[in-house]
Amino acid sequence: MANSASPENLKNAVKESQPITTKTRLADIEPMPAGVHTRNLKAVSRKTLIKERALEWTFLGCAMLAVVAVLAIFIFTFLRALPVLTDLGITKFFELEWAPTDGHFGITALLTGSLIVTAGALLLGVPLAVGCAVYLTEIARPRLSKIVSAAVDLLAGVPSVIFGFFGIVMLRPLIAHLTGGLGFGAITAWLVLAIMIVPTITTLTMDALRASPLGIREASYAMGATKWQTIYKVVLPASKVGIINAVVLGMGRAIGETMAVLMVVGNAPVIPSSFAAPLSTLTSQIALDMGYSSGMHRSALFGMGVVLFIISASLVGIVRFLSTSRERRDEKKLALEKKNAREKASQVDLPTIQPDVPEDKLNEAIVQQKSTREHIKMLLSHARKPLISKDATNVGMLMVFRAAAAIASAVLLLIIIFVTINGAPVLSLDFIFGWPRGVNAEGGIWPTIVSSLYVTGLAMLICVPLAVLAAVYLTEYAKQGKLVNYLRFATDTLASVPSIVMGLFGFALFVEVFSFGLSMLSAALALALMMLPIVMRTTEEAIRAVPRYIRWGSYGLGATKWQTVSKVVLPSAFPRIATGIVLAIGRAVGETAVVLYTMGQAINMPFTPLDSGRPMTIHLYLLANEGVNMQAAYGTALLLMLMILAFNLFARWLSQRSKC
Repeated sequence: MANSASPENLKNAVKESQPITTKTRLADIEPMPAGVHTRNLKAVSRKTLIKERALEWTFLGCAMLAVVAVLAIFIFTFLRALPVLTDLGITKFFELEWAPTDGHFGITALLTGSLIVTAGALLLGVPLAVGCAVYLTEIARPRLSKIVSAAVDLLAGVPSVIFGFFGIVMLRPLIAHLTGGLGFGAITAWLVLAIMIVPTITTLTMDALRASPLGIREASYAMGATKWQTIYKVVLPASKVGIINAVVLGMGRAIGETMAVLMVVGNAPVIPSSFAAPLSTLTSQIALDMGYSSGMHRSALFGMGVVLFIISASLVGIVRFLSTSRERRDEKKLALEKKNAREKASQVDLPTIQPDVPEDKLNEAIVQQKSTREHIKMLLSHARKPLISKDATNVGMLMVFRAAAAIASAVLLLIIIFVTINGAPVLSLDFIFGWPRGVNAEGGIWPTIVSSLYVTGLAMLICVPLAVLAAVYLTEYAKQGKLVNYLRFATDTLASVPSIVMGLFGFALFVEVFSFGLSMLSAALALALMMLPIVMRTTEEAIRAVPRYIRWGSYGLGATKWQTVSKVVLPSAFPRIATGIVLAIGRAVGETAVVLYTMGQAINMPFTPLDSGRPMTIHLYLLANEGVNMQAAYGTALLLMLMILAFNLFARWLSQRSKC
């Protein structure tokens, strides 16, 4: 008697019960890598196919949320700005004078202030950041590089209001003493913003430098180049696009900064007579006027938001254009090298001792090795003849990089020491768990802690499911094309939207249109949009890090697409996904501008999502700006910084654990 489970019987049973058609093949559910052809794929039932398609469309809807959010931010801010653009006119909107009480709504002085502050911050911060990144990747010992890199990553999450607090307490008196003025102005803002953007640019530049192949360094050293020549002529040019991207993103951070700038520029809406004179920026003026504005005045503030949105979206477009152009050039270069390898294959004498190596691969490797050697030789030969010996230049430039790293690390460490020394004596159980007294400047800060954690937790519950499912679509379901490019551009744009613009959008949509009022829910929805791109990016990277053969094994056992994703891929990627979530939580806890006009400023103990409250960041800003109780401000700053650093340390621990 024939075995009923024989391959022939199973094949016949499958043919009779589930006819294989092009519409129900597994290939429609699991996109295979390019160039892989499959045969005899397992068929799926129509019910399973409908379920999978429904899930795919659900995930696409989550991914489209970024596009919808970007469009909604622009549309709502533009509609609110429309009265000033139509009644007043674009020409008058870009006039010099800003005097709302007299009917003058020109923003040129404010835009000029933003450009002055951003340009100065870049001039100070970029050399320090790039020098620090070069030192940590090319010069420092691995152990020291690991410690300093971890410190830079952690300090990148310090809230901007703490940097502003440091600027108003420490830097402003120093600048006032040196210049003879009040200490408010462009110079103070330059120093504060430069300190803020150094960790961001340093981290991104380190990623770009580490992405350059190790072989080009070894080839440069083999040609007799010093370490400085290798860095200057080989490594930096090879990482040029990544460094430019880091600088552009740092510029977006500087031009969109609100609270730190608001605390140190002096807020005078005029063209400054000197760099030590007070000035104002677009972001600081929005934050300063939004609370009492109305009518045409409020419309002009939303018009500033539109200008900031366009600037941030343009910077994202520049970064994506540079990255895409680099990828295209690399593809063309690789195609040309392959063509040259095939043409020169007949002219190269192949060794006979490697019979297992394919002939075309060996020819290509030989040609690539020669082209790399010739390229490095050309770079070194075109270098200017130094006035002093190359050894002396090498020693001097390495000292410059060490100094840049030492200055950047010392300044960032100084902020921590400053806040710790002044805030540690204030910390006590009464301060942490007590209730504010008097004019909310005395006593404890427990309601502000609860408000911060409450709104962050609510934002996380809204953001995380949407962000994870959107990342699942982009990594597991979407096919590369224009739709994916649009989704990624929208995600990058959403990540770059200045926080004050996000606050304006939250006020216009959630507070007024949806009538949620100044509440935890309004602030949480705005924060969820801010957290969305962070969680999406980290989840994408986590899912892509899961080996593909794990998926194939799941499909081989008969699992469907969603079963594979939910039971295999997501659990495997969970530690890294959790890392991104924790980082997003740390960012939300330290956010000020987003919640400034969506949550309110009243000291309340929130119970329902529609209750208002005052987060720790706004409490710190009010204490420092009014100067009524600086000791409470120091204690609030220290506790807030400890919370952010704890979240970031926990995220790094999760990341290290996932690598084990």
